[in-house]
Amino acid sequence: MPTLEQRIEELNRQFGFREHPEDFNFELNPERIAYKNEALRTKNRDLYASYLADNHSREMDRELADFDQKANNLIQVSKDEAEQLFADNKINMLKSDISFKDPDAIFQMKKVNEEDLNWHLEGHETDLLNGNSRPYEALEGKSNIWLLK
Repeated sequence: MPTLEQRIEELNRQFGFREHPEDFNFELNPERIAYKNEALRTKNRDLYASYLADNHSREMDRELADFDQKANNLIQVSKDEAEQLFADNKINMLKSDISFKDPDAIFQMKKVNEEDLNWHLEGHETDLLNGNSRPYEALEGKSNIWLLK
């Protein structure tokens, strides 16, 4: 597993957000997404709060409320448990904060119309942030998965 610092360096190589911060609004900022992912998975609210205080203080109250809501609904389940959950709830798409291939990705479960699924998945194999995937793709090679219930 990459450390937070390694993940941020890799994302910066891909996106250049340190060199061109003006190109990234709050919602799409790769560094912010990496910090939020790390803080959610490790249950370290202070890490994210400190990052927000230093970099996005105007967004802090609203964003920490969102963080708390997600933290209360974040679960890590086994591959088998996830497959059962997806089947029981007819989940046919997952939206991930970071690449769906990353073992640390956090997924939101989605039900979309089958006829719209291909549109939602267009180009998804290369999405590094906020990507969509089919559940079986997200589970590939993983024994556990992070889900927002």
